[in-house]
Amino acid sequence: MSAFSDDARTDSIPVAQEPVRDKIPRLIRAFAIPIILGWIAIIAVLNVVVPQLDEVGKMRSVSMAPDDAQSVVATKRMGAIFNEYKSNSSVMIVLEGQNQLGADAHAYYDQIVRKLDADTKHVEHVQDMWSDPLTGAGAQSNDGKAAYVQVYLAGNQGEALANESVESVQNIVKSVPAPSGVKAYVTGPAALSADQHTAGDRSLQVITTATFTVIIAMLLLVYRSIITVLLTLVMVVLELSAARGMVAFLGYFKIIGLSTFATNLLVTLAIAAATDYAIFLMGRYQEARSLGMSREDAYYDMYKGTAHVVLGSGMTIAGATFCLHFTNLPYFQTLGIPLAIGMVVVVGAALTLGPAVISVVTRFGKTLEPRRTNRIRGWRKIGALVVRWPGPILVMTIGVALIGLLTLPGYRTNYNDRNYLPADLPANEGYAAADRHFSQARMNPEVLMIESDHDLRNSADFLIIDKIAKTIFRVPGIARVQAITRPQGTPIEHTSIPFQISMQGVSQQMNQKYQEDQMADMLKQADMMQTTIDSMVKMQSLTQQMTNDMHQM
Repeated sequence: MSAFSDDARTDSIPVAQEPVRDKIPRLIRAFAIPIILGWIAIIAVLNVVVPQLDEVGKMRSVSMAPDDAQSVVATKRMGAIFNEYKSNSSVMIVLEGQNQLGADAHAYYDQIVRKLDADTKHVEHVQDMWSDPLTGAGAQSNDGKAAYVQVYLAGNQGEALANESVESVQNIVKSVPAPSGVKAYVTGPAALSADQHTAGDRSLQVITTATFTVIIAMLLLVYRSIITVLLTLVMVVLELSAARGMVAFLGYFKIIGLSTFATNLLVTLAIAAATDYAIFLMGRYQEARSLGMSREDAYYDMYKGTAHVVLGSGMTIAGATFCLHFTNLPYFQTLGIPLAIGMVVVVGAALTLGPAVISVVTRFGKTLEPRRTNRIRGWRKIGALVVRWPGPILVMTIGVALIGLLTLPGYRTNYNDRNYLPADLPANEGYAAADRHFSQARMNPEVLMIESDHDLRNSADFLIIDKIAKTIFRVPGIARVQAITRPQGTPIEHTSIPFQISMQGVSQQMNQKYQEDQMADMLKQADMMQTTIDSMVKMQSLTQQMTNDMHQM
């Protein structure tokens, strides 16, 4: 017979166990505030120790012309052989008058040239042709209302020194008072390259403002929460500032080279990537909360579900942009390392700073809680449509994509920077003034150098040079050829063989009357000589008779 006991059994109650958490998200959640403060400190240091990225881009701008290009090598060789310049950057100073340029314009021009020659730090050579009567017509327009002078500057085109030299030339032109009705423009390849910085800074401000405006509008439309939008913007701004600061730091200490394209594209790419990654994190967190998970579980589910996506996406972009470093064209080469470094910084901040911010803010109130449950049902409906009718939807999406792809065969690569810069920039204004009086070939000349093992300053070699110039002129696309035998771009007046032959006939015709008079005088002299001969013959006969008479006596 067993004894009755009312003690409750305890061996059947399971022991509660803490779920196993990944180490990285657990450390981020535990040290969320130090991580946030650490990133803010890094951003503050990077933005205080070195100037802003825009200024560093101007200070450390690299050349936009590949040093191993045949044209660049030839240009530098020409400058070295003629002992004129060592760089590949040049500008054109165009003088335009409302009327034909007179003595006052020449005096104005001479003052500018003297100041340019005095600025040996920024100006290497001034190709002064307008001051020489022999070559002046070649540097002046046919209507006489415009003239130009080519100036070779210190620093290769696109470099900080070249841009500084362009600014120095512009200041020199501004410092000389122009006569009434005459205006001077600084234009040319180096000036156009320098103006890209101005256009880049101006457009970057517009692009940044427009981008953040669109981001704010879209986030408000989707999340319907000002706090969520503000948190997203805080994350984006911090990640953008970190990327800008790191690239500016490396550029300032000459570890990497920069260009206006790199600085502008870095900002755009960082904003886009940081916004995407912030939306990934917040969207996954809200999705987990809508499924009934606790805030802590939703945080770990968010990190587990998005970390590999953010890392893979960011490293793919970083690797793809880094490949641009292996191109030959500096336009693309300068994008590689800055964009790759910026993307690595954005990814690092998105995987640490982003989760830390979400971990902190979700501990207070209902921050980042999902507001609209019907939004999930809407996405489910879209997914159901794709599964039910995959074929029609695929055809429709391909048709939409083809709208853009159909224009691709008509695309033609164009590296003429004038087409992509505003018309109100100084260089473009100068080109416009030149186009009103000169052909485009005058402002975009190509130079051909002829080398030999002897002195070419003789008539025989001049004939060869002139023959080469005539042959080049026949090449399609050549509008004008200037050489020592044609300083104005056309053959020197009165030097053609037909003209020389015709001039010989003219001189003979002009001497015909004189020659006829001389012939008439010669006939008179012949008649007088005949009379003299007759007299001498008669005297000889008389002398002979006298001799005979004397013999008879």
